[in-house]
Amino acid sequence: MQKYLLRRILIFIPGLFILVLLSFFLLKNAPGDPVDQILAGQHPEMNSSSPSENDNKVRTEIEHRLGLDLPVFYFTFSDKHSIIPPVEFHYHNQFSKWLFGDDRSRGIFSGNFGNSYLTNEPVINIIQSKVGWSLFFTFISIFFAYLISIPLGLKLALIPGSKKDRFYTLLFTVLFSIPAFWVAMFLMFLFCNPEMMNLFPSSGVMPAGGFDSGSSATEIFFSTLPYLIIPTITYTYSSFAFLTGNVKSTIGDILKQDYIRTARAKGLNEKRILYKHALPNALLPLITIFSHVFPYAIGGSVVLETIFNIPGMGLTIFQSISSQDYPVVITIFLFTGIITMLGFLLSDILYAVADPRISFQNKMK
Repeated sequence: MQKYLLRRILIFIPGLFILVLLSFFLLKNAPGDPVDQILAGQHPEMNSSSPSENDNKVRTEIEHRLGLDLPVFYFTFSDKHSIIPPVEFHYHNQFSKWLFGDDRSRGIFSGNFGNSYLTNEPVINIIQSKVGWSLFFTFISIFFAYLISIPLGLKLALIPGSKKDRFYTLLFTVLFSIPAFWVAMFLMFLFCNPEMMNLFPSSGVMPAGGFDSGSSATEIFFSTLPYLIIPTITYTYSSFAFLTGNVKSTIGDILKQDYIRTARAKGLNEKRILYKHALPNALLPLITIFSHVFPYAIGGSVVLETIFNIPGMGLTIFQSISSQDYPVVITIFLFTGIITMLGFLLSDILYAVADPRISFQNKMK
């Protein structure tokens, strides 16, 4: 167990380095000039076609502040035409500055992910102000999905081939096949339409005018609740359909195993067989699905947050890509990658906890 965890963590470290390197590569090769983006967002009064001497001074200062006057990486090839080109090493370079910072600024290892090209606000502050709603909808939807799917899947696994089983199987297939944006638009048409049923607000997560200064927590909760219902249903339905079908099929296969027949032959009741012998062996697929939740927790849903105008990470990604605000985009990409890797690491640890027979060699096979 300890060796398995140690090896898994050792694999995590080079994977993290590759992710960081890839993030820097994307940042350096993104379309557009970062200085032009900063000048367009923070100094719109400057004339880029015929810049003045002062404008050129501002541009040079920004290039120096960003480290664009440094070599890109630790080494460069001085003569690219020779068979074995000589290598020049650069202690001060853009990659090192991005990672560790310099005398004037800190790097990403110190929590400085740069500033937004448009607003000059630190990227980490933008993410901290937006990630809450993405986390909320991701985890509340997966909580409801697991809460409903596991008992329903267990119940259906006990009646394979029945009319109820066939009906729910068809229903889950249809639900899982429908795109989330279509469900969102359909629910808004039904429940946010004055000509149908105008029960819920169509966008936002709180009243447009905010809350009264003297509002209690209970009043804020009940004022916010109508804004959350339709987005929560939209976030949950596909996970619910997928999980229920997965639990049903996994438990159905387990109930055909010899050790389940032995348990029945010994006279154990069906409920004890189901919850004590079958369900623990169905945990591995559920753990795998749970590990896939983490990327959405930090990345949010671009489509749903845009449709419902939710101020989360998905909407921030969409707006940042549209405005070529690459420090924000690359930081979200980096965080999403790290969270994804942590999710897989956590799932591997849970595998070992759920089934101690799992070892690193067995998993590699």
